Amino acid sequence: MEKALKKYQAIIFDMDGTLVDSFSFFLGALNQLSTKYNFKSVGLHEVEYYKQLTPREIMKEMKVSRWKLPWIAKDFIRLMKERDQEIYMFEGMQDQLIELHNRGYTLAIITSNSKENCQNLLGAELCELFAHIDGGSSVFGKAKRIRRVLNILNLSKEQVIYVGDQMTDGEAAHKAGIDFAAVGWGYTSAEKLKTIQPKVLLKDLATMKEFF
Repeated sequence: MEKALKKYQAIIFDMDGTLVDSFSFFLGALNQLSTKYNFKSVGLHEVEYYKQLTPREIMKEMKVSRWKLPWIAKDFIRLMKERDQEIYMFEGMQDQLIELHNRGYTLAIITSNSKENCQNLLGAELCELFAHIDGGSSVFGKAKRIRRVLNILNLSKEQVIYVGDQMTDGEAAHKAGIDFAAVGWGYTSAEKLKTIQPKVLLKDLATMKEFF
């Protein structure tokens, strides 16, 4: 595995499936909203199948109309705010973030979740480690947010890597011209993430520590 050797000055993280383990909540909320918005629910036996799909493929499979996405996302954010006690950071992630900050990395978050939910889940002390938290991004609109964060933090494309767990995260990083680190513990399978040709595939937290 190629070592970063402090090549990067900044690391931008996705939140859900990357920093916090929200998949069980996501699945439950998805099925709760399927009746309201008239799309297919997902059974536990189908989870691994769906982890092999891109967000666009999932929408097609579940028969979700794209025009409904903003409303569905708004309800997800509301439900998470009400039930955030069900969601935890991945084990060891808090210590890893503190270590990265102490080693001089500029840390940021770009998430389709709300900034408020992000702050509630991470807690005030951990949020202080991040130079910027950008919430409320469209799942398909993160490239624009990445460019904006680079501008806010006065960083060049070569100085930054985006860490995420979905194909759309990788697509956004490529579109914005920055490197992408795929994590294998989130919403998308590691094998699927390989197809987008990330700079590195972080299979577990130990691999992340080794790379950075």
